[in-house]
Amino acid sequence: MKNPFIYGEPVSKENFANREKELEELKIEILSGQNVIIYSPRRFGKSSLVYNALLELEGKVIPLWIDCYGVLTKKELAERIASQVLQHWKTRNMFESIKKIFKSVTPKIKLGEKIEVEFSIGEEERAFEEALKLPQRLAEHSKKTVAVVFDEFQEIAELGEHVLKKMRSEFQWHRDVTYIFIGSKRGMMEKIFRSAQSPFYNFGKHMVLKKIPKEKFKAFISKKFEYTGVKINLGLIEEILDLTGCHPYYTQKFCHELWYVGKLKREITLKDVEETFERIIIESEASYIEIWDSLPISQKKVLLAIAKGEKDIYSADFLVKYEFKTASQVQYSIKALQEKELIHRPNGIYEISDPFLNHWLLWRFGSG
Repeated sequence: MKNPFIYGEPVSKENFANREKELEELKIEILSGQNVIIYSPRRFGKSSLVYNALLELEGKVIPLWIDCYGVLTKKELAERIASQVLQHWKTRNMFESIKKIFKSVTPKIKLGEKIEVEFSIGEEERAFEEALKLPQRLAEHSKKTVAVVFDEFQEIAELGEHVLKKMRSEFQWHRDVTYIFIGSKRGMMEKIFRSAQSPFYNFGKHMVLKKIPKEKFKAFISKKFEYTGVKINLGLIEEILDLTGCHPYYTQKFCHELWYVGKLKREITLKDVEETFERIIIESEASYIEIWDSLPISQKKVLLAIAKGEKDIYSADFLVKYEFKTASQVQYSIKALQEKELIHRPNGIYEISDPFLNHWLLWRFGSG
């Protein structure tokens, strides 16, 4: 029997937890040709949401998934776009397809499990400009809407504003293509899509994913345990969600580990929940120590204060309590912790992004 709780990868259908409203909204926007910008802290299920929308629209749209993580050059980005387009270009003759797809460059084609495109050194600029035109060419060739997903799009901003300008100047003329931009660094995504000085200003509709509501998550977890013959009462599920803060990734991870405990005796107890949680924290300690040791003292103070539930972190009392000379020192530390994705700010209150790290901080350094 398979473990019913899956984490660390995009999940689909019965493994996708309760995003019905967002799913329906996204499907409508894609079919309407409305570009969409989706952002939230890492591991909130952005990729799974888009993945499920595209699955449910199978046959109606052609999906191109461009993973921007680790892209260091325009050439790499062009190759990833072109490779995705070529995989979906339906024709009997590959060489004829290449002539129709590429007008100003002739790339190398690697055939394997997946088709890969490689451009020559020295033709980066022409290759990049050509690659940006390909989604619209595919839409015209197939007579279908093309949905292009740029996952971790904020990485592209590192290539320079000139890259964003070229992308916007090309994409704005694509009438048969819907663009979906996914990002986990909210500050950077807002700078790209909300700043009036940015080339991508007002380029699409914004969707901000929040945590899954507790009641919906309870029903999902209960169903998963019940389906596999493991008893767990709703009170214990409530305890689990209090520990994980309803964070999608960490809740699935916790339940994944807890399920192995319960499947042997077909029942989950409070002791099982507590022992499993403690084990996860202890197993993660080495990585948490590494994170903690890498931080300067000012960031350690702020991180621990947030873990302890401090709210008014710019107040005079806070500055005195944690020995900061000015509020700007706190502000600098907050910005640095956000850039490291250690904290985020849903609903206007700073939180530790990893709820297990939050508990480790309290366990290791005390909650007083």
